This record gives sequence, C-alpha cells and structure tokens, in this order.
Amino acid sequence: MRPAATPMLAACALVLAMSGCEREADRRTDAPVPPATASVAAAPKQVPAHAPAQHPLPASAPAAPPRPWFDDILDAQGKLVREAYLAIAADYSSDEAIAYRYGPANTRLVATAPTHWQPGDKTFYPHANACYQKEFPKAELDYNLKVLYQLGQLDCSRNDYGSNMGDVIYRADAASDPGVTSLLTLGLSAGTVAEKPQLPWVYGHVSTDPQLNNHIAANGGVLPRRPIAMGRCSEHDCAQALIAYQNGLIASVGSNTASHAAAVKLPAGKVPTAIAITTNSEFALVTVWDTVNFKGQVAVLALGSLADGSKVGGPYDPSAGSWPGLYPGLRNMSNFVFIKLLGFIDLPGMVAPTDISAVTDFGVMQDHSTQGWLVDPVGRRGASLTKTEVNPATSSINQKSFTRAGINGKLVSRAGVAAVISKSEKKVIFLNLKPLFDKVNQAYFEGSHASLQSTLANTGLGDAQWPPVFAVDNYAPTIVKSISLPQKPTAVRISILPIPGRAWVATEEGKIRAFSVAGLQSGRNPDPKRIEEMLSVQVGKNPTSMKHHVIVGLGNSNTRLWVVSRGAQKIQLVDMVGLTVEKTLQDSRIVDPITVDETQQSPLLTSVITITDYTGRQVMNYRYAPIALQGGNTPLAIGIGKSGNAPFEFGGAYDVPGKPFDFTQSNVP
Repeated sequence: MRPAATPMLAACALVLAMSGCEREADRRTDAPVPPATASVAAAPKQVPAHAPAQHPLPASAPAAPPRPWFDDILDAQGKLVREAYLAIAADYSSDEAIAYRYGPANTRLVATAPTHWQPGDKTFYPHANACYQKEFPKAELDYNLKVLYQLGQLDCSRNDYGSNMGDVIYRADAASDPGVTSLLTLGLSAGTVAEKPQLPWVYGHVSTDPQLNNHIAANGGVLPRRPIAMGRCSEHDCAQALIAYQNGLIASVGSNTASHAAAVKLPAGKVPTAIAITTNSEFALVTVWDTVNFKGQVAVLALGSLADGSKVGGPYDPSAGSWPGLYPGLRNMSNFVFIKLLGFIDLPGMVAPTDISAVTDFGVMQDHSTQGWLVDPVGRRGASLTKTEVNPATSSINQKSFTRAGINGKLVSRAGVAAVISKSEKKVIFLNLKPLFDKVNQAYFEGSHASLQSTLANTGLGDAQWPPVFAVDNYAPTIVKSISLPQKPTAVRISILPIPGRAWVATEEGKIRAFSVAGLQSGRNPDPKRIEEMLSVQVGKNPTSMKHHVIVGLGNSNTRLWVVSRGAQKIQLVDMVGLTVEKTLQDSRIVDPITVDETQQSPLLTSVITITDYTGRQVMNYRYAPIALQGGNTPLAIGIGKSGNAPFEFGGAYDVPGKPFDFTQSNVP
C-alpha cells in the first residue's frame, strides 16, 4: 500500500523543474532544519479570494487541489516551513510572493490626496518633423515613429537632445508575455519635452523589449519569461540593467545604444531573489534561495563591458565610453559582453534573503575633481575609458598609473560593502567586498606588464581562466557581521561614498534605520564593532523601495533617497543625514506604489521620478523641479504644474498588461 502524500512531496511536485527537489524517500520532511533560522512567523492560511487562479490542467489530468496560501516561511515558533519556502520560491513574482516580499497593499483611496495637473499630449515625429524634412527626401519620412510630448514646442533651432530609457518588469497577464517592456521616460528633441512613460520609437513601439531576443540561446532556445528581480549600478550612466528570471537566468537589457548582451544561468535549485550591481558595474551580487539545501546565499558575478560596435577580439568603436578591451571586475559603462559566475557565499543563519545593496569606495560621478575622467599619465590630460592613452594593456606606464601611488590610482574601486536583509528572519548581514577588488587590482596593475598581457589573453568562462572561480582561487567576499532587527526589514540601500558610509534598512512599521559602515566601505577598518545602529527617520508605513535622488546635471546623491511607502501610498524625498522629509508625493491616481526610480538628467536638466503601481497596473511619471535648458537660440524655462510653481506635475502613465513591481532606467549613452 502506497503511503499518503506528504506536504514535502506535494511541494516538490510543484517546483520540481526549478528547485531540484529530491525524492521523498531520499529526504524526509522531518530532516533537521539548518540552524539559526529566525524568530518571527505566521501560520499558513487558505487561499484568499484575491490569490491568482490556478491554471486549468488538460482534460486527461485530474485538477490539483488548491494549495495553502503562505504569509511567511516561518511558523509561530520561528521554524522553517519547508512547504512555504518551496511554494514561494517556485513562483517568486506571484501575488503571494509579492505580498511576502513587499508586505500587504493598501489600495483604499487616500481622501486627502490631491490630483496633480497633467499637461496634454502632442505628437512629435522623430523622422518626419519639419526639421527633418529640410534634410531628407519625402520618401524617407516615417510617420509611424512618434513621441508623445507634453511640454515645449517644435523649434528647429534647438539642437538639444537627450533621452532616458529603462525597463519595467511585471507579472504578465498572458503566459506568452515575457513580462519585460522597454520604456522611454524622458525625451528632449527640437524644443519638445516628453515626460510621459511610453513605448520607445527607436524600437518601433513594441511592447516586449527586443533585447530579450539576445538571450534565447542562453535560455534553452526560448524567450526568457517570468522576471522576478532587477538591478542596476548606483551611479550615473548605468547603461544596462540585469534581470533575474524564475528559472535562474541572469540577463542584460539596455537601451538601443547599449545593445551588447551577456547572460549566465544559475544551477538548478538556486532561485534568485534580488540583484545589486556595485557602484561602477564591476560585479553583481545576487541573493539566492537554495531550495535543495534550504539555505540563503549570495551569488557573485564578474562583469565586463565594451562599447557598442565593438566585440571581444574585434574592431573597437571608441565613441561610447568603455575600455578598448575586456577587463572583468574593473569599472565600466555597463554595456555588458561578459558575465561569469564566480561562486556562492553562504549566509549564516539566513535561509531567505530578500534584498541586497552593494557599493564600493569610489563613485565615478561622485569624484568632483575629474567627474570620472581618467588622466593620461604622459600628457597629463583628461581621458575617457576609450583612449589608448590610459589603456593598461597599451604600456607599463599606463598600467602603473592605476597603482595606489599612480595618477589614476584613486579612480578605480579598491574596497566595498554589501548589506543583505531577510524579511522573515529580521536580520541584516554585512559583507566585505575588498577581497574582490584586491584580486582585480593585483592582476591588472600590480604585476609586470607581461603578466597583465597574459591575464587578459586568458580571460574566459573556464574555471581557471581569468577571473578564476572561487573554487580555484578563493577571493570571495567575507561575512563581517549579522544584526538582528526588532521589525521585519523591507528594503536596504547604502550611501555611494564612505563619507558618511551609511547602510539604511527600512522596516515594516515605517522606520529607516541607519548603520555605520564607513570603515568597511573604505576598506580602512572592517572591524565589526564599528558597524552599529545610529539615528533613524520615520517615513510612511511599509516602505518598499529606496533609490538615490539625482543631483541636477551630476550623478546620484550620496545621502538623499526617494522612499516608497506602500502602506501609506506615498513617495518621499528623505535627507538621510539631516533626517528630514523634504518632499512628499501623494496623488489620487496612485493606487499601489511599490518601487521608484529617477531619470538621469544630463543634458535634460529636469527632475522626473518613475513609479511602479502594482495593483494599479501602471508606470507613472511625476516632475518635481522646473526645466532650465540653455541650448538653442534662447533659454527654455518651464515651471511645474499649471501654475508654474506647483510641487509636482503628473507627466502621464503607461498601462501595463500585468502587475509591475520594478523599473530602472538610465540616460541613453
């Protein structure tokens, strides 16, 4: 007689394809749980009415009974509920998982919320406007490609141009929808300003990001589907983002001018839950739920970039701002051609990491002396990454200019810190990233020039090739400290520079707690005793997203954050040093905000934030500062709102065919 099915067996049937579950006979449900799982729990309950419907099975197969809906992965005693762990991991973008990750939605209308003024839409034809008609024959005019603009007017004397593009990831309504759409969020051309999120004309207004086609081979011959997390570097001009998919694929997406592609796939049973890319795109750190061994980990990926029009070992186009050669682990412009999985770091006492932030000791746009430009060691002139005058492979003089004592020695990262949170386990773990940068800088700058040439020639995906995996040469980040929190953490973000060197952890009740990480971030003093909680600031209930504010014309702010409070349906600009709330956005159109991002401004010199509204099924733009452009014959100045001095202006919304839960963007390089 066959034994009755156990919860573990049922869960394995649900996630067999992605979790690597073992047979019930091989591992019973009463096997010991990894130690130090944590201290807060909620018992499973039945599926509520708003849970996603079960997909019908073929007529030949009996319908599976609905499984329980899980609020948490821990029970009331703080023990791991393996069925819950496997069920949430198996579908990490479901309504259930989104509620677990971001807390409950509050979709009741805010009675006091204003309705901010929205300018009307007008049409601009990038390839068929009056300016274009003067230069091209009528046969070349294309009236199918258009931009909906809201501000300014067509003025052929204005040659200012700029745009921001990014990707929204969402829980798609249709099973065939990949759930990734590229959007134009801010555009300037011939005196017109578009501040409404919309499908970009450069892709022909398609709703699926065409760059996903680059990853079909890496994804087993099919288009990637079911995105669950996304990350982008924390500095200016982060041209591409990385998207994690339910099946473990990590793949790049970018704008039409940053269209290289790279991807890697995690082993079976490793479910990615969040991505952080270091400040200048040197490495990616991906939090993982290991559904085979029931433990939390961080996967470390080395990243390498080239400019558009160039390829490894082939012609190089020096116009788009990246190294004339492949340097994995070195600062770059995020036009990825190389991603290599170096290994995994176990997180002690943490089985379910939910968010991560990672920064280094150097930010390209934070360096106000050079604004990220390198220095030609011979001519003493400023030079971009594209120039052979600073390429380490060109000469030993160039190579030695990047040592600590060299003229470019302070213009590359040498240390860093990462912070990982677990919502269920109410913990934050701090990692020391210095071993990664020690390895990179020693290989590229501190050996002989012949050694550098040999290293670059041996770059590749083989275990022993550069950069080697941790199993060959262990230079993995190390665990420095684990801190228990009194409330469930919901989001984490670290200051871009070691001064002041703060890690900010948001918790469900609406508090943002600051932790000192200056010594760890700078690499000068990683003593765990120096990592301690400092002053906190109160924001709205259930904060779910924290993103760096953008300084007009420069890079991201080091210490000011946009904060989304899902529970209060508001977005706030918070000074994390002065511990003050500078701006608060609420609007009658906002239903269920989860994440926020800000447009990179140069050369547009305006300020627009983009919000993903999960239950509202929309991506929304709000402008909060005047436009002040100096290009063309006369300056262009446009105030905020109908009055010109309103606190916010609604730029418009893009209706998503599903439920969006993240969006990141960059100025198009």
